[in-house]
Amino acid sequence: MKHIKIIIGVILGILLIVSGTFFFLKITQVKVEGGDIYSDQQIIASAMSDKYAYHTLYFLAKSKLGHVDCLPFVQEIDVEWDSPTGIVLHVYDKTISGCVKYMGQYIYFDKDGVVLQSLTEPMDGVPVVTGIKFGKFTMNEAFEVKDDTLFETIMNLSRLIRHYKVKVDQIKFDGRNVTLYSGKVEVYLGQKDFYDDDMAALASVLKKTRKKDLEGTINMENFTSGDRIILKTAGDTPADGTSDASDSQDADAQLTDQPDDGQTEGDSVEQ
Repeated sequence: MKHIKIIIGVILGILLIVSGTFFFLKITQVKVEGGDIYSDQQIIASAMSDKYAYHTLYFLAKSKLGHVDCLPFVQEIDVEWDSPTGIVLHVYDKTISGCVKYMGQYIYFDKDGVVLQSLTEPMDGVPVVTGIKFGKFTMNEAFEVKDDTLFETIMNLSRLIRHYKVKVDQIKFDGRNVTLYSGKVEVYLGQKDFYDDDMAALASVLKKTRKKDLEGTINMENFTSGDRIILKTAGDTPADGTSDASDSQDADAQLTDQPDDGQTEGDSVEQ
């Protein structure tokens, strides 16, 4: 009987210690590292949204089980413990490939075409895809496109835009023909199996057009690696958006640093 009382006393003592630790040992400092989409305040508000989130033992158990709440554009949050009362939230964003406008909403998708979130306003730096007929949208599932080959083209272009860090506002489809819009510049790519050379060449060229606030059109329908990229000014642009060798040399000079050897600044990008 005496042993039972001792055991019960030990158990009660442990429970009191655990309870005291739970209610009195709390997280007082939260830092955020990584992540470019959301502010630190938004990340903290989401991760610490539970009633007991600031209790050290509760959040420790939750983080070990991988149950830290993430916002729609966050892939994962790793928790680092600086001290029993201080944590660092390491944020890893999802890769946003683009968005489509549907019934007044911007539907964002990742590199696999999975729908991430819908917003009323466009996000800066994310291209809007237009000219495509989509099926239904279901959150956390790949969006439906009537033509699977167009879906592959969208994903390929989105990957190249991210890889070469090309500043693109809109990807427009007219049938299978592709036109990009970057700032005040329209780039006609046409229909191709691969756009790797085009995007590699465009990266630094569009950076320069944005920096100089240039306006006009670029025709890359028949572009091959090493070709000169020529900007037609708005006043000289024909209605069909095509260009030829008679384009303004002044406009061309603003895009190329070495016009005599036929190289564009974009051509120097390694692929």
